[in-house]
Amino acid sequence: MPSATSLFLLTSFYPLSTGEEFIENEIGHLAHAFDRVIVVATQTSPTDVITRAVPSNVEVIAAGGALPSGLAALKEVLPGLSQLPREALSGDAARNPRILALDAMFENHAHRIADALAAELPGLRLAPGSHAVIYSFWFHVQARLAMLLAADLRSRGVVVDRIVSRAHRYDLYEGETKYGHIPERKLLLGALDGVYPVSEQGSRELRRRWPAFADKIHTRHLGTVDPGEQAVCARSPFHLVSCSNLVPVKRVDRLPVILAGLRSRGIDVVWTHLGDGPQMDAVREAVERAGVGEWTDLRGHVPNTEVLDVERALNPSCFINLSSSEGLPVSMMEVAALGIPILATDVGGVAEIVHDGVNGKLLPAEFTDAQAVDALAWLAGLDADAFQAARAASRQVWAAGFDQAKVYPAFCAEVLGAEESQD
Repeated sequence: MPSATSLFLLTSFYPLSTGEEFIENEIGHLAHAFDRVIVVATQTSPTDVITRAVPSNVEVIAAGGALPSGLAALKEVLPGLSQLPREALSGDAARNPRILALDAMFENHAHRIADALAAELPGLRLAPGSHAVIYSFWFHVQARLAMLLAADLRSRGVVVDRIVSRAHRYDLYEGETKYGHIPERKLLLGALDGVYPVSEQGSRELRRRWPAFADKIHTRHLGTVDPGEQAVCARSPFHLVSCSNLVPVKRVDRLPVILAGLRSRGIDVVWTHLGDGPQMDAVREAVERAGVGEWTDLRGHVPNTEVLDVERALNPSCFINLSSSEGLPVSMMEVAALGIPILATDVGGVAEIVHDGVNGKLLPAEFTDAQAVDALAWLAGLDADAFQAARAASRQVWAAGFDQAKVYPAFCAEVLGAEESQD
């Protein structure tokens, strides 16, 4: 890679406001690998401020704004139609006006962000002949912005060496969207140098939907830091721990009945949940209906920087995730690194970190309460040696595929074309 190469990292919110905490594990590696990192946050509001520390060679630009909705979104359709490239039009769009409108709104939103970013580019003083790499963290409007940014930079004489994108869940699984459609897939896959789903399951899905671009699609896991001291997992009581936003897709409101089912079998089990959200009242009501308030601790919001220490201090027996949809959850990487067994639904890339019967159990996506109770009873009933083996297996799975000290340097070198400095 030429010296003095700049990296553009396109995010939604990071490092402003909250969200995208997983980028915090990656940013240091990017900063070591490139002389200059320019983070472009694309979905911020005017009142958002930087809330996360960034390395000294990282600059932050807020461009664009929150995704429009309602009437504001509809107003983007007509200008978006005039901007849609011919190659972005799909057969679905031709047959379905709603899909055509989605594509138009998507295109107009990307152009609005690009226009805001263009106003900031002169201040970056990127010399003609200098080099840049563009990395979209999401395979969505940020990836379309990456294309527009590349064209703008090239018009200014900057050499764009490559344009790549990660892909996660909402930006990958078209079948889980309202109309079974994510805008401009063909255009993006054709223009980008590579798309890197965070799970092998996601790569398979993307290759299945777009086989003509299979050679551009490769799995690259996210990673988490080594937490050092592992958790001491309790056996009595058997302590379930969950950690997520309380939103419908996480199905946390089903846990109280499962907890009651375990206790009815004579298993001394307690449950702690870390996280808050719009379903908190519904979860509290489910706890009351199931009669398990005595054995439930709903902690509410825990800052991301404190989650690992809190989980370790809880001496959890099992981490549990009942989501109906996932990419490959960072929360599972973190608890696996602590040596905690995991029970989770077999959705998205979860099976890549939960090996059924080895470091935990997998449930069907549409599991029954009885199936969840049976799986947890199996884990609670393991003898000491078998339980210790499950704990060790969790740590081993993390070390083999999700250690940020391994996955991010490889991503920088092999995907972004840079190598971390050895200081």
